[in-house]
Parts: sequence; structure tokens; C-alpha cells
Amino acid sequence: MYRRYCRTATLVFLAFTVYPVFVKLIGHRLAHDWAHSALHFASALLAAYAGWLASDLVARLFTVGVAVLYGILGVVGWFVQGFFLDAPFAIPLGPVDNVFHLLLAAGAFAAIALDRSREDPIPLERRDRASTTF
Repeated sequence: MYRRYCRTATLVFLAFTVYPVFVKLIGHRLAHDWAHSALHFASALLAAYAGWLASDLVARLFTVGVAVLYGILGVVGWFVQGFFLDAPFAIPLGPVDNVFHLLLAAGAFAAIALDRSREDPIPLERRDRASTTF
């Protein structure tokens, strides 16, 4: 489940990197928001690594990290306009960004919940013994 989430997140991060870059290039606004796009692209690279190349543990850690960090960012974004806004590497946060971050976190939390629900609470040995006692 974690690898599937990471693979899906890769595509989502790439889409949310490429589309805004083109829109900002057309509007001559990329100079003010390049760091935000770079962070999403770096997240896409990490998601791709976790989804296709790394161990299951790395995929799990990435998914949990997105759930926590992007969840916090999605909530905090409604109360702040962004980070480093006076610097050349400003990271503005608007409503679209906040919804994006919250949806990524919700997907990660769903992957975590689905993975936990698939875990068998009764070990195989105990299940075999319980079925033979009747």
C-alpha cells in the first residue's frame, strides 16, 4: 500500500510542479515562486525513489512523513501567507496550495489506515490451533 501511495504521489507532485511552472512562466511570475516548485519537484523525486527503488521501510517512512508534514503545512497554510516572503526563495501559500497539501496528507493517512486494516491481528499459529479445538 505504501509503494502504491508513493507512486501515485510521484505523479501528483509532478503534475503540481509542471502545470504551475508553465502558468507562472506565461504570467512572468516564476521568479517569485521558483522555490515552491522546486520543493514539489524534490518531493516528486523522493516519492519516485520510495515508490520504485527503495525498500518498503523507505516507502512507509515517506508516506508517514507526507501525512504529518503536509498535513501540518495544509493546516498552517490557512493562517499564514507563506514562508520567506521577503526573500528570493519565497514560498507563498494560497488556498489551492493548502487544499493540495491537505489532499496529499489525506491520501497518505488513508494508505496508512488501509495498510493497518490489512494486518492480521491473530498470528497464523494461533488461528490454526483455534480451528482444531472444535
